[in-house]
Amino acid sequence: MKPEKLINILVMEDNYGDFYLLKEYIEDCLEHVKIVNIERFKELIEIAHVIESSYDYIFLDMSLPDKSGEELVKEVIKIAKSVPVIMLTGFSSDTFSKKALDLGIKEYLLKDELSSSLLQNKIFF
Repeated sequence: MKPEKLINILVMEDNYGDFYLLKEYIEDCLEHVKIVNIERFKELIEIAHVIESSYDYIFLDMSLPDKSGEELVKEVIKIAKSVPVIMLTGFSSDTFSKKALDLGIKEYLLKDELSSSLLQNKIFF
């Protein structure tokens, strides 16, 4: 039997509590997973050359200390290339969620609604 492929996930989240919860939910969904957390957009720039070859998913907080909102989404999508980007936010905004999806975000998730089953159904199906 062939071993399961290791899934590599990059989480861009500056709140450790939010990161820890997301990490637990992801680990409930996936058996073979490696999760890396970065807290600033500038850290993504430093590893941009390996993103596409190193990660299967990027989870992106809508607001980081050094960049946020539409500008952040556009820059991350450009760097991610073919890697699916999942936006995480604490604020519900139909207007921004539609805009983010139009810009190339794969999925838009509210942090308050996150759960293992939501991730399983919407992301890792």
